[in-house]
Amino acid sequence: MGYLSKEFVEWLEENAQVIDQESGEIADQLLEKIAAEGIFKIGLPESLGGDGADKTKVVDSLSELARYSLTASFIGWGQRTFIETVLASENDYLIDNWLDDLVTGRLSAGTGLSNATKFLSQIEELNVTIFERDGKRYLRGRLPWVTNLRSDYFTASFVAGYQDNSKNPVALVIPSTAEGLKRSKDLEFVSLQGGNTATLTFNDVELDDRWVLSENGTEFLADIRPEFLGYQFGLAFGLAERSLDEVEQSLNSSRSVLEGEWQATKQQLEAIRQPLYKGLQTDGYFIENPKELFQLRIDIVDVVASALLLELQAGGGRAYFKHSSSSFTRRWNEGAFLPIVSPSAVQLRHILAEIA
Repeated sequence: MGYLSKEFVEWLEENAQVIDQESGEIADQLLEKIAAEGIFKIGLPESLGGDGADKTKVVDSLSELARYSLTASFIGWGQRTFIETVLASENDYLIDNWLDDLVTGRLSAGTGLSNATKFLSQIEELNVTIFERDGKRYLRGRLPWVTNLRSDYFTASFVAGYQDNSKNPVALVIPSTAEGLKRSKDLEFVSLQGGNTATLTFNDVELDDRWVLSENGTEFLADIRPEFLGYQFGLAFGLAERSLDEVEQSLNSSRSVLEGEWQATKQQLEAIRQPLYKGLQTDGYFIENPKELFQLRIDIVDVVASALLLELQAGGGRAYFKHSSSSFTRRWNEGAFLPIVSPSAVQLRHILAEIA
């Protein structure tokens, strides 16, 4: 099933290089254009205006975006994962007051849960702390890397721990209008520059109870981790599929010697997709079996690398020209992001080694 209109695909292909390399006006249009395709309604309950589809369709839609632009897929992932956290919360205020703007892309949303995910796996301390004064709670700290923070109107999700560790960490969201919250200039990347990635600094921000996703952030995070990690596979699937499609176009030429590797890589891709989808469709499966999800995330990085290397070999020297019509060099740079998107492949390997 195709999720994207012909008009949007043409716009995305025309602007993919600019979005990949530049912040600015075109990049700022991207989120609302994705929203206009109905992407953020996929997997939402029908009672909230969604299509009621299962979670694998969210991965499929992000995969289709990644075929044309990993930046588009990455901010789509951040937005949709943020929506998932709102749906998982018992805080009706966020659904009643924010959901419509999230689904339409008027409000951009950064999923700043990478630090918290690493905290849950005991490989990093929480970057934002809560301290109490005169009966009020305040936030202090820094989230060094959050994507999809469009400068005009954004929110971000994260987990903060109490300064004295007297209570459970709290899962939160914060609007860009919060007093004491500072957004840095966009960070400078090799690729995905149009993703509006910045640092958030909390300078004694007074915590509004309406921002609370859960007072038990550790338990809440464990419950939503399957979606947080699972939806990321859409980025990898789409990028690998596009590279393998490019390889296929060359197999009838002198590059036919690559057919065996091409077939093997396609099979490896499906060998990851099938258990991922089965796990996402089974309630609680990846909550009870997180190691399987971690291993799949490690494995998909290698499959994408294999697909990109095959594309380079299939394209030969023409793929290496800066202005090649194949867009290979953009995909090559995009692919270099997947091993380090948080939690990184190395961090996941570390977690599995500690568990073993």
